[in-house]
Amino acid sequence: MKRSISMKRFFYIVLFFILTFLSVGFVSYFSALARYDQVEITSVDAAIVLTGGPDRLTDAARLLSTGVTKHLLISGVGGRADLDDLVRVAPSLAPYSSCCVDLGHQAQNTRGNAEEAALWARDKNYKSLAIVTAGFHLPRAMLEVRALLPDRTLYPYRAGLPIREQLFYGRFSTLYAIALEPIKYMAALVRINISKRLSDVANLG
Repeated sequence: MKRSISMKRFFYIVLFFILTFLSVGFVSYFSALARYDQVEITSVDAAIVLTGGPDRLTDAARLLSTGVTKHLLISGVGGRADLDDLVRVAPSLAPYSSCCVDLGHQAQNTRGNAEEAALWARDKNYKSLAIVTAGFHLPRAMLEVRALLPDRTLYPYRAGLPIREQLFYGRFSTLYAIALEPIKYMAALVRINISKRLSDVANLG
């Protein structure tokens, strides 16, 4: 009987922590979502666009055309794609393809984008960066990049429609991605925090 009560108590304690974590994670995600949608950028050393559609490329090109930055990394480009391929998708990149745009071919996910961005920014010694991606993806993208570049100034830059409009007019694949994103954000949050704690412990040793 006592064992049954102890197991039940343990179950409720675990459930409490899980629900608390989920609540904090959702609040953190949606708070960042609202905050990042209102950021205005006047000047940065460079911009990094996480590939995923023509809207992101077109909006990243706008940062070049308006003089916000003179340097752009397009991260997560397919292995065989080159600048000509991207210009066909986003013609507004054409004036800058020979002077201002670098391609990253290695990244296959958001974490890979962050690693690619960090290597590029450190190699070029850029101190301030605009992170360009879809609005619903910005909280996780910023989380991943900030974990690797804590000494840089990062600015979120939403590409495409505001999330409210995406919810009303988006395709099923977009709505599905939006629905999964808070879970992916929380998974990244846990992984990054655990990694940081382990690193801190290792440094103490």
